[in-house]
Amino acid sequence: MLSDLRQLSRVARVSAGWVPGLDIKPIMAELTSRMSEELDYHLEATHQQTFAKAFRGDPDYAIPDVVFATDEVLVSEWLPGVPLARIIAEGDQPTRDAAAQLYLEFLMAGPQKAGQLHADPHPGNFRITPDGRLGILDFGAVNRLPGGLPPVMGRLLTHALAGDADRLVEGLRAEGFIKPTITVEPESVLTYLRMFLEPMEFGHFRFDRAWLRSVALRMNDVRRPDWTVGIKLNLPPEYLLIHRVWLGGIGVLCQIGGEVSPREAFVRYLPEFDVTRLPPPR
Repeated sequence: MLSDLRQLSRVARVSAGWVPGLDIKPIMAELTSRMSEELDYHLEATHQQTFAKAFRGDPDYAIPDVVFATDEVLVSEWLPGVPLARIIAEGDQPTRDAAAQLYLEFLMAGPQKAGQLHADPHPGNFRITPDGRLGILDFGAVNRLPGGLPPVMGRLLTHALAGDADRLVEGLRAEGFIKPTITVEPESVLTYLRMFLEPMEFGHFRFDRAWLRSVALRMNDVRRPDWTVGIKLNLPPEYLLIHRVWLGGIGVLCQIGGEVSPREAFVRYLPEFDVTRLPPPR
């Protein structure tokens, strides 16, 4: 697996010129390092125990304790429940709504309560327990965030939703999302990013496949004036796993098809997200 990833790194460096805003070398180095960690069962056991301790007795989430770990095997307590994949396939709407809200909030609650981000949002890692909690498995991919999610994320999200294009671009540059050599129009950046943040404009929003398809079509429509913004943006390596969770989590939410309250979740778990600066939800 790691040899394949190193080969991919070589290909990525050659093709990086096609995306002028992206600094590919540090991203691939971070990805290789993270993939190495996913193969370390002792480290995974440590991550799992950190989560289990932080969420012990939580009314909404269930995380099994580690029973035994070696270099080749990891044994956890048994966690009963209905796999999220089954809810995706056959769940009724109230079950989907409840599962989607729990799922969304856990991805943000982990950094705040455990100082770690569960970075593998695949539905196979989640289940609804008999008492209605969200059970979580597989802690091989974890982003250590001892201070919680970066407060700058809350500020940037606030700027975007408040329509403050200049402060948004200023913040993106400061964090390395826009390289110094790249020229962008602030309003174009705002327009491009707002299509991903549309759910945050509502008090309640139903993620579904139709909405995800509409975003994909808009993002890849070369006729749109803001189409080139996508190739001008960079991904700082320290945000790699956060980005993975953000995109993967949205995909899973669209599979679940549940109605959630995204602003409520962000107010609870994202530092410096200032809802008072935003227009009232639609």
